[in-house]
Amino acid sequence: MKGPDGKEQVLNAEQQNQVLNAALAVIGQGGFSATIVEKIAERCAITAPRIFLHFGGTEKLIQAILDRQLELISGSAAVPELRFPGETVRDELQGLGRIILEVFRKHLGIMRAMLAEALRSAEFAEVFYRTFILRGRKLCVEFLEERRKRGELRADLDVDMAAAEYLTSVIMSLLLIEVFGGKAVEQIDDERLVSGMTELFLRGALPAHSTVPK
Repeated sequence: MKGPDGKEQVLNAEQQNQVLNAALAVIGQGGFSATIVEKIAERCAITAPRIFLHFGGTEKLIQAILDRQLELISGSAAVPELRFPGETVRDELQGLGRIILEVFRKHLGIMRAMLAEALRSAEFAEVFYRTFILRGRKLCVEFLEERRKRGELRADLDVDMAAAEYLTSVIMSLLLIEVFGGKAVEQIDDERLVSGMTELFLRGALPAHSTVPK
């Protein structure tokens, strides 16, 4: 698509990634401001009007950033059919926890900025919750539902609530340690964190007399 000046207006895949990478850097370093798109434009050498035209405004741009983080988690999640010999649902759940921690830790700056903005702006908080929390929980629900169908989790397990509980336990633990300064008081490595949260979750999620090994 071209504008009145004959130049391409819609961003191609590479340009979209350039914008999203620039947005992550700008927000992670300086938070949100009225000139955020202009700062992103300066960083990626793509004009602000083109960014606005393609994404449809700042809200849509933020949604695109959050969507990409979810895609990273979803694309890395294990599939039961591709398990290695001896792997269990416990191994897969721990793997999912590690992926979540890796994605969040890589973008702690933007997570701090988004939390601060969500506390300041009810409109932003709604976008953040609808795009990231609800969609992130849906990905986890799909992960758990497949294991429930295979008989590896309790047949009566409320997977929606279970997904919310597991995601909350992993994400909030990371935020308390990294974002709110908990690491200055207590050092907790990823393996200990993921293992502990997974074991706590599975106590109420595994079928009675489960033979799934630890």
